[in-house]
Amino acid sequence: MGSIINYEFDWQKILSGQYLEWILQGFQISLSLMLLSSLIAVVLGVLLTFGQLSKHRVIRFISSLYIELCRNIPTLIWLLFFYYVFPELFSEPVKTMLNTNPSLNYWASIAGLSISSSGYIGEIIRGGISGVSREQVSAAHTLGHSQWEIWKYIIWPQAIRICFPPLVSRIIHNMKNSSLALALSVHEIVWATQQIESITFRGIEATIIATLFFLSINYVFSRLALLVEKSFLTDKKLINKTEKVKDVA
Repeated sequence: MGSIINYEFDWQKILSGQYLEWILQGFQISLSLMLLSSLIAVVLGVLLTFGQLSKHRVIRFISSLYIELCRNIPTLIWLLFFYYVFPELFSEPVKTMLNTNPSLNYWASIAGLSISSSGYIGEIIRGGISGVSREQVSAAHTLGHSQWEIWKYIIWPQAIRICFPPLVSRIIHNMKNSSLALALSVHEIVWATQQIESITFRGIEATIIATLFFLSINYVFSRLALLVEKSFLTDKKLINKTEKVKDVA
């Protein structure tokens, strides 16, 4: 305890020279991991949602199986799969090309994070759509709205209101999971701070830097998401159309 109390911080050593370059590079790579994997996961999640709502039994089965695999296999296993196993599924020339690609660990991390989160996101969006009353859809048909208008003004606005909070939580969770790319030696922020700690033995400073990075990024994202949610909830045009259908229903 006494050694911790007497610990002398040395920020100048951490935030200078090569160490500062590692930190800045780690910031950049971590941000790209977070943004790309979250975007891909949302796109895949929307596709999975429509797959689950499809009238074709085979498509529903494939979508459900995909979601179960995503939700029951740890994220780290997905990263390891795309790095070690996925290249082996191809012919020798393609396998050699992938294994010699210096960016394989980065793109394997993107793929693993995206696949892992997409299953959860698909279920979240499906739950939001299922939460919209069928009577409102029938009433919209009665009012003469097209299928596109029903989705645009009736189903999506209400579904997004229902699923938006858990969707934001899932994306934040995915952002935190980006630190798992350390297992594939991706030079993200946690890798950078661990390298600095192993060389300088300034573990507390390095840990604080990584912690502040994730705190600030996730806080900014959550605040932006809150602003988007408030703006969407007060969209009078969408509210009026939805209320009109509710009255008929």
